[in-house]
Amino acid sequence: MRTLLTCVTAACILVSANPAYAQSAVQVWGAIDAGITMVTNQKGSHNYTMDNGIAMPNLWGLRGTEDLGGGNKAILELIDQFNLGTGAIFPTNGGGLFGRNAYVGVSSDRYGKLTFGEQYDFMIDSLLRFDNSAYIAGLYGFRQGPFAALGIPGNLSGSTNFDRMSGTAISNSVKYTTATHCGLTGGALYSFGGVPGAFARNDGKSFGVNYAGGSFSAGAAYTYQRYAQLANGMAGIRNFGAGAQYTFQSVWLNVLYTNTKNTANNAAINVYQVGARYQFTPAVSVGGDYELMKGNAVLNGDKANQFSLGLRYALSKRTVLYTEAVYQKVSGDNNPHAWIMAVSGASSSDKQLLTRLGMLHRF
Repeated sequence: MRTLLTCVTAACILVSANPAYAQSAVQVWGAIDAGITMVTNQKGSHNYTMDNGIAMPNLWGLRGTEDLGGGNKAILELIDQFNLGTGAIFPTNGGGLFGRNAYVGVSSDRYGKLTFGEQYDFMIDSLLRFDNSAYIAGLYGFRQGPFAALGIPGNLSGSTNFDRMSGTAISNSVKYTTATHCGLTGGALYSFGGVPGAFARNDGKSFGVNYAGGSFSAGAAYTYQRYAQLANGMAGIRNFGAGAQYTFQSVWLNVLYTNTKNTANNAAINVYQVGARYQFTPAVSVGGDYELMKGNAVLNGDKANQFSLGLRYALSKRTVLYTEAVYQKVSGDNNPHAWIMAVSGASSSDKQLLTRLGMLHRF
């Protein structure tokens, strides 16, 4: 908290010290989530935990803008994730302060946005809006399962968040996003590998496109990030996907498809997802989601069926009470064990169920 107050104070002094910055603004924002989770069959036993950062990661950030005139702005954003239970910085993207996002750039009402730093790829920007499990079950709804042989370097289980939908920032990147024209937006990102004499080694690239018109919206994205641990930095994890949403009255219907492949060992996973949610009243909403995660022959044909249900009650525009349940059933040729995303241990069988009661506050 002392670090936060120091940063905010310094930013405020910087903005107010010089009249030339009168059109500048620095916003402090964040989210705090906590609740009680019960997991069945975790390493053979039930488990009860005070878990946090589930409906939304526990974040705090600084968002800055300076009006340059003519619809142009200088922009910056710094985002950090923390563990509410311990107060420790969450080790996203290798750890460090602002491990979630850290970028600076310019934006234009006419030409779009150009930014530099550590930032999300287009699997998040273009597809997260179609992932109904993110709304229904938060972090528990994202992808994991019996796919450790996928082998993502540095990954806790080898497959956590394998399709990047819960957010994996790319370091040392340049990113451009177009302005909206006739409902269409698009963008591209490139990350420099930093290896002398080998421009492509350890690099990353991402592309995305979206359309929104009336009740219908759709998007597609592609990301390929190379890793030093795979084929001397010349192989990596490739992701692509597409999604759509249709809205009528108080109902949202979503479909999403993603494909993930390790180009070093050819392990691949397809995810097929469909979901819906209904806004009963301005304060009460309910939804459900189904995912089929299916590995190829390299992953022994293992697959996971995952179901999510959730109910949310808004106490205010900033504070929400919620309850949710997630169930995973796995099968395949490798006698796989179920493992729901963000749960600290795999099931001792092919099934795992969790239920949760929590509270989310945004500021």
